[in-house]
Amino acid sequence: MTYLPRAAAAATAAAALFALVTGCSGAGAPAAAEAPATAASPVALPAPRSAPSPAAVLTPAPTAGEVRVQQGPFTDRVQLTGLRLTPGTPSVTGHIAIGSDVSDTLALEITAAYYDAEGRLLGTGTFHHEEEGEEAHAGAPHTGPRAAGDGIDFTVPADHLTGTPAAAVLSIPVLVNE
Repeated sequence: MTYLPRAAAAATAAAALFALVTGCSGAGAPAAAEAPATAASPVALPAPRSAPSPAAVLTPAPTAGEVRVQQGPFTDRVQLTGLRLTPGTPSVTGHIAIGSDVSDTLALEITAAYYDAEGRLLGTGTFHHEEEGEEAHAGAPHTGPRAAGDGIDFTVPADHLTGTPAAAVLSIPVLVNE
């Protein structure tokens, strides 16, 4: 009777040692049979936001020839000067310089919303500027004007206006630096 508990204890110890050696070392299963780890949930990135649409009515009503600048995420990084609403072929002209960065500007977009004298939206226009393109990647460096430093002159032509504009509102929805 006294040998039975010792035998049981020895068998239990042997089983535990066997389980420890084979279970923890992974020696019993080939490494390729293990399934790759999967993420607990799919990675989700927020959808890119688009620029807000211009207001249907400009309040307060604009003064003739007025060009307003809509505050946005990039307006504190740039200096807009010489803004002017050009009659005839309607457009907004001006000069933009990026003072907060010394790196090259890869992409810049300026939009203009055109309004009549009562502040009603007549249409929009867009100016695009890219300093690097396929030519730059092919070894031909950009030699045109730079938005950083001295800045560049721009013209935002109006597209498909429904009347004669009296004022415009500029916004900068895209500004990408290195």
